Amino acid sequence: MNRGRSGKPPVMLIHGMWSNEETLRDVNEAFVYQGYTVDSLRLPYHFPKKEHTAASRSKLAKTRVQEYVAYIVEQVKRLDSPPILVGHSMGALLAQLVAAQVPCQRLVLLSSAPPAGINGLSWSAIRTLGRNLFRFPLWNSVTEVGLANVEYGIANAQSRSVQKEIYESCTYESGMATFQISVGSLLRSRSATHVNTQNIKCPVLIVGGTADRITPINIQRSIAKRFGAQASLVEIESCCHWTVGGAYFPMIRTEIFKWLKVQQG
Repeated sequence: MNRGRSGKPPVMLIHGMWSNEETLRDVNEAFVYQGYTVDSLRLPYHFPKKEHTAASRSKLAKTRVQEYVAYIVEQVKRLDSPPILVGHSMGALLAQLVAAQVPCQRLVLLSSAPPAGINGLSWSAIRTLGRNLFRFPLWNSVTEVGLANVEYGIANAQSRSVQKEIYESCTYESGMATFQISVGSLLRSRSATHVNTQNIKCPVLIVGGTADRITPINIQRSIAKRFGAQASLVEIESCCHWTVGGAYFPMIRTEIFKWLKVQQG
């Protein structure tokens, strides 16, 4: 993937937990409309549920955060110029881990999962994760979300029809990755989710909803604080975790391209 005729940098989209590239359809379309060349990744083994087999679920269950990062780094290195990395939820955390290893033009972090050292285990996050946290051993299982989880903690500010659409598109997630992200706040620099922000040289946009229950706005504020002056934080009032579509996306889309325009001069 190369720069388009506009000379704009390539864009790479990274989806979150229980998702695949289809989750970022609205984000993809927004960047294409603005003249960017876009690659929307599918993380390893993130097939739709109906395409999974017992063997693929077993492989996914044990997939580590490090493997996700290595896969994305490989895709970035194939580009002829550093990309704008756009990630949602776990994908936003992965974007930070990738940008600490390879140069990027910009980072756009939507409802980011917490890097190591930032406590992400609020009561609302635990309730959203639900019975997944009681799977044993979690690191050897796949995790999944039900409609009630989506309604409560992922799309609580969205319409019933959007909530149902999100649920129906959800797939399985790695129990190992779920475990690594969950315990990252305890292991800190020894965790696979530790982000060396000093290695990230590009500007960073952080977008969070004030009604987010799985990655609450305090997490986004803490991430912004770590990046200091190189970060811009946008808080979307009353918005939930679903910052990649639905009722609040037109506002979020406007904020993203307004920021990019300022950054590009």
